[in-house]
Order: sequence, then C-alpha cells, then structure tokens
Amino acid sequence: MAAALGLAATVRHGYSRSMIFLRTPLLELAGIQASAAGFPKHTHDEYVISVNLGGLEEVWLDGKRFEVQPDMLTVYPPAAVQASRSLSGEDWQCLSLYVAPAAFPAYFDCLPPDLPSRLPRPDLAAALRQLATQDTSLREEAVIALLARLPRQQSSPSDNASSNGSLLVRRVQQQLLDDLSQPLTLEVLAQQAGITPAHLVRRFHQACGLPPLAWQMQQRMAEARRQLRAGQSIIEVALATGFADQAHFSKTFSRFCGMTPGRYRQINF
Repeated sequence: MAAALGLAATVRHGYSRSMIFLRTPLLELAGIQASAAGFPKHTHDEYVISVNLGGLEEVWLDGKRFEVQPDMLTVYPPAAVQASRSLSGEDWQCLSLYVAPAAFPAYFDCLPPDLPSRLPRPDLAAALRQLATQDTSLREEAVIALLARLPRQQSSPSDNASSNGSLLVRRVQQQLLDDLSQPLTLEVLAQQAGITPAHLVRRFHQACGLPPLAWQMQQRMAEARRQLRAGQSIIEVALATGFADQAHFSKTFSRFCGMTPGRYRQINF
C-alpha cells in the first residue's frame, strides 16, 4: 500500500499529499507522506480521520500525547490543535479522510458526532486502508458507509469543560472569530476579558494549545482556504482575512499552508 501512494503532488500543513483518491465538496481522501521531522501545531477546518500505513508516529492533540498504533484510527475534530513527530526517526505514511462538518447533515441528517481522538478498531482501520483500492466510481459510497460505522461518543459536562476550555476562553474564541477582517490585539482582548495579557495567554494556551492570536491565525488561514476554494480572488481573500495587501497575505499563506494562494486555487478547482 505504501509504495502505491507514489511521489508527493501537493502540500498541506508542511507534509505532502502523495495522491488524491477522492475529492468532492464535502469529502477528500488523500495519501500522506510525512517527513521524519513531523509537523508543528496546526488546525484543520474539517474532521481528519487517519490510519497509518507505515512508520511510527506520536501525536500531540489538544495537550495530550499518544502513540499511533497500526490498528488505530486517529480523529482530529475541526479547529483542534494538533502536531506530530516520528518515533523512529524516519518518514511515515498514512491515509487521511477529510470530512467537512456539513457532510453529516448532508449524508445522515444529523449533527457532526463527538468522536474520540483514538479508535482502536482494526476493522475500521482496515476499511479505511481499503478505500484506496476501492473502484473509483464506488469510492464516495464506500466512504459514506465507513462514516456510518463510526461510533458516537457522549461527552460528560466535565469532559466538555476540559476539551473546550473555560467560559472565558470560549468567549475570547468567539471574539476572535466574529470578524476575521479586523484582527484584535492581545491588549484589547485582555481588557475586554478583565484580566492581564499574560493571564489571558496562559489560560488560552492551556485550553487550546496555542496563544490567542496564533489560534486566530489558524482560523484566518482556514477561512482563506474556504474562500479560495469558493473562487474568490486572492486580493479579496486577503482583505477578508485581515491582511493589508496581497503580498503580505501570500507570504503568510505560503508559510502556513506550504504553497502560494494561487497554487492552492489551482489544485482545488
């Protein structure tokens, strides 16, 4: 399977998508080639459901670390801060399914599920691997069937408080999301929260894995990707996500997403 993924064709968050097996408005199935260096903290705007094809990987997800086993699915919810590194000092490969939150009401008439971050389910891991060899015309149907088999996890109130952070942090998150075209300063956020900037950074980082403005930048990049996929011009996207000019936006987008905005638009049309 690993050899079948071939050479890197596109880049996402510092690792390469070796091959795209499926791409629809709500779903994408991609083979991933990750370098031994791993990749730093980042977020996705979709659910990412992955199975490793080779190599040993340690995941950092919202403040917790765990080793990825071959018979395990890993699940990254939208906006969850994640990072990863090789445990063997070598590259590793995986197959990742990117699922837009809107897929669940569209396909199953339900809200997105609350999935555990680790699913030690050899049957589901094998089913995800098999998607890469599925007949192309049947692949979307097979993906939907796999999603229907995922377990649903009910979170207790204490679990929700732990995973989402305090009410203060959630309020700050909402402020950061309210208008991405007008990024706020740390001083303004702290003043509105009634605490010092240092206290805000500490509380926010403990809850989310990133400081407030770094977390907001991830959301700005996610919104930029959405608007570029929707056909917006690069300058329109730059202004909508809080950049003064196209040059500054392009430089920042390339650093976070591994390619220029123009290149990203090309591979997503």
